[in-house]
Amino acid sequence: MKHRKPTPAWQKLGLRVSKKLAVGATALATVFGGLAVASVSAQASTDRNSYADTVGNPTFEAARKKYGLTKEMKNGAILHAWMWSFNTITEHMDEIAEAGYTSIQTEPMSKIKVNDANGKKFTENWYYVYQPTNTSIGNFVVGSEDDLKAMTVAAHAHGIRIIVDVVANHFTADWNAIDSDWQKSEYFHARNSCSGSGGDNIDYSNRWQVTHCHLLGLWDLNTANPEVANRMHDFLKTAVNDGVDGFRFDAGKHVELPNEFDGSQYWTTILQNGSQYQYGEVLQGDSGLDYKAYANLYAKYGEGGGGATASDYGKTIRSALWSKNLNAGNLMSLRNGGVNDDQLVTWVESHDNYANSDKESTYLTNDQIRFGWAVVGARAGGAPLFFNRPKASGGNQPQFAEASQLGDAGDDMWKDTAVAAVNHFRNAMDGEAEYLRNCGSEQNNNSCLMVERYKTDNNAGNDGVSIANMGGDQNLAGTPTKLDDGTYTDQVNGGTITVSNGKITSGTAKGDAVSVYFNTSVKESVSATVSKKFSSNTIKVTLNASNATNLTYSLSNGKNGSFVDGDSLTIGGDMEIGDSVTLTVKGTGAESGEALEFTATYTKVEVQANTIYATKPSGWSKMYAYVYTGDGATAKNNAAWPGVEMTAMAAADSCAKAGTYKYEVPDLGEGTYRVIFSNGSGSQMPGASQPGFEFSGKVSWDGSSASLTAITCTATPPVIKTADITFSATADLKTGETLYAVGDWGQGKGKTWTRAGGVKLAKNGNAYTGTTTMTKGQAITARLIKVDANGKTTWDEIGDVKATADKTKTVDLKWTNAVENTVDITINAAADLKTGETLYAVGDWGQGKGKTWTRAGGVKLARYGNAYTGTTKVGKGNAITFRLIKVDANGKTTWDSAKDRKSKADKTKALGVSWTSGKVNEDGTIPDDSAISISGKGVADGKLSIQKGNLAELYVIGTQDATPSDAVWWSDGAAVAVSGTGTVYGVQTGTAKVNVKVGNQTATITITVK
Repeated sequence: MKHRKPTPAWQKLGLRVSKKLAVGATALATVFGGLAVASVSAQASTDRNSYADTVGNPTFEAARKKYGLTKEMKNGAILHAWMWSFNTITEHMDEIAEAGYTSIQTEPMSKIKVNDANGKKFTENWYYVYQPTNTSIGNFVVGSEDDLKAMTVAAHAHGIRIIVDVVANHFTADWNAIDSDWQKSEYFHARNSCSGSGGDNIDYSNRWQVTHCHLLGLWDLNTANPEVANRMHDFLKTAVNDGVDGFRFDAGKHVELPNEFDGSQYWTTILQNGSQYQYGEVLQGDSGLDYKAYANLYAKYGEGGGGATASDYGKTIRSALWSKNLNAGNLMSLRNGGVNDDQLVTWVESHDNYANSDKESTYLTNDQIRFGWAVVGARAGGAPLFFNRPKASGGNQPQFAEASQLGDAGDDMWKDTAVAAVNHFRNAMDGEAEYLRNCGSEQNNNSCLMVERYKTDNNAGNDGVSIANMGGDQNLAGTPTKLDDGTYTDQVNGGTITVSNGKITSGTAKGDAVSVYFNTSVKESVSATVSKKFSSNTIKVTLNASNATNLTYSLSNGKNGSFVDGDSLTIGGDMEIGDSVTLTVKGTGAESGEALEFTATYTKVEVQANTIYATKPSGWSKMYAYVYTGDGATAKNNAAWPGVEMTAMAAADSCAKAGTYKYEVPDLGEGTYRVIFSNGSGSQMPGASQPGFEFSGKVSWDGSSASLTAITCTATPPVIKTADITFSATADLKTGETLYAVGDWGQGKGKTWTRAGGVKLAKNGNAYTGTTTMTKGQAITARLIKVDANGKTTWDEIGDVKATADKTKTVDLKWTNAVENTVDITINAAADLKTGETLYAVGDWGQGKGKTWTRAGGVKLARYGNAYTGTTKVGKGNAITFRLIKVDANGKTTWDSAKDRKSKADKTKALGVSWTSGKVNEDGTIPDDSAISISGKGVADGKLSIQKGNLAELYVIGTQDATPSDAVWWSDGAAVAVSGTGTVYGVQTGTAKVNVKVGNQTATITITVK
């Protein structure tokens, strides 16, 4: 949590206002609260168990299965019905269920302050719902306790569960607004314990301050006081008895853990409330924060699990959306902070990201949200939360357009066709494995990402893929895939893809769109633990069924019976080494009436010694093996992540050469053994969220392959006559380019200095690497080449790199131009474009013949916030001369009448410019008295009109940077306030002049506030 202090907008922005504006500022900052509609007793008379009342209730289960929602809340999508009232949620329950949301998250239900003057607007008002005044249920935003009860009844009738946001860290900043029975000094931390106004200065590296100071000046609860804990527990217990199924704890990291400071039992008291799923707002990044401890604490007290917010992954997703770089390697890890992926709540954006004054995600468009959800919502890990924005707000529109009020439903993106399709895809693939890859036969289209969900069982009905394609139409033929053979239908756009033998053979990912390929027919199946060998005395076999009746099982040893989904059998007690038993599971499709059957064979074998030999990948300083069996409650491992550090063999043994890493695996009992290799932090193989490599017996890993190889050890160690040489290169590649190391290392005729005889380099962390085997002692001469999508080859200009294959080692290469000879120049432009127009920066910065002063050699500028931006690489030290052009839909070009902009590519930097039609001399120069000017969106002829309460961004024209650091801004009138970076705010209706001074030059603009 980082919001909600009742501070005027211009103070948050650091705006300067005249003294005569002070009265108006105070008025606009008037505190707004809410109305407590109903009070409740300390605790209801019943003790409801949410899990038993829902998943254990046949009526609820029938409704849940009707809409295809996930059984466990931790696996399903959450609709954050932000600022919706309970009654509004009830009215939309049919649509919410049909859109595939397993859970709904509501706003805080506590009583809050009342200030009728603010009404139900969002602006400078929404955050008061996060400032309680007591622990009774009901406020003017969400409604009454009776409304809450009615909503939970409606939700359960649709198979949906309810999560309520709870503020359990603090109360409002206004002491007089706090209910009298809570106005006890011992209930709150002392104000004078921390510096700042109201004790609100917090050093986030100091855990005592984080948990004891007054966040944003809000009264911080003394959570070590048992009476405070008991009262909060009773509040939550009442809500569960009213039908609530889970809680989200606001500002969770601001409440101490049980092992911190005062031995506080706050969490252990309030979390035992009968709900089934609880998670905390634990924003990642603070030094000293034990993120894992918080996540495990929340998960401990719910039968359905729980955890914490994956805020770092949200940042990663938004960064990928801004850059249109959906590289699978970058997006694979959920940044889980060391906890299980199913302990995370993920998102594209949260309400804090959107609604706070820093507007971290406000400018995301609906298309970008849709692409982000196609990734986040489709992943196997995390419970994805979809934040519902207010109507007609965000993106290119105001943060709060006030087209809807507090208590209303927001815009319709939560039930968008693509968003709902991703939800249904997620539900259908519940429990299936996942694989992320980029589109295309070479898997190198970083603007197109595939999230595959699969179960390798020769049944296409269990598999599917969600695709976010921010580029053009992508032919998927030849793309590798984990999906079973079959035809899959796009539930968003229509069309199909066909899969055969591990590759997509036909189909297209529609450009600039989300595609969700899976087959929506009801899955009818019976299954059991797959065939396996086991060395323990017995093995537990789990029986499963989905949408099936008349369920029976039979064993080849004569045992048989009926079962329900999730039952288990224990077999093997009467078997000898070498004996096998076959299990047959049968049922009838609940809708189709078709016969269903599954068989598996289990064989008892001698206990086998498991030993892993591995080659350490290039770039890894250490080598760890994390070995595990089973999943969830049945999981066993050799040690906590990252496992056990492997040791390099000082001498060869009968299985591997000296230098190979070796690990003798302990006996973990029955089950399939899997291993994940890592360097201890960061790099791992397989990637995050991927299952480990299966193995049995003595196996080896070459440091790069996607599987292990069984090995037969010989009595005499082999004579090593070869050396593995890894080429590691630093280079910047454009979309479609591939990097190779080519040269002469004894490949043979026709293969030296050719791509065919070279080594293809793949992205590996911050470098590109590839390995080849050479004759030991071979001389090496190598150089880098780039090959684009059309097959055009570009040779690196650096001299050849020479080495000797005297041992297995890494040879470092670097692309000279990418590393030393170019810099990134970003052009930020302010301009008003008509529909169909595109903005370019064209000029001369050394592009080469035919590309200077042309659109083909220029930089296309794309909309970003209030400006247009684009980046190009320029030779370091090159002179830069450029001008803006507009190109309409018919190809007509209009040149900016301003003089040419000039700069130098001395370093990576940004250049700020603006489209201007101001006074220009005949030779194209601007008169000296116009050396600097003010521009921005909507500025024309030195004037700008804005609405009261709105913001606008201004830029300085005539300097290298649009926001020069030495610029001094001020306003001459009370109607407008301006920040030190040129952000203006419409304070009141009227007119004011806003000025800027850079060096000895001054510019002025007239702003009218309506």
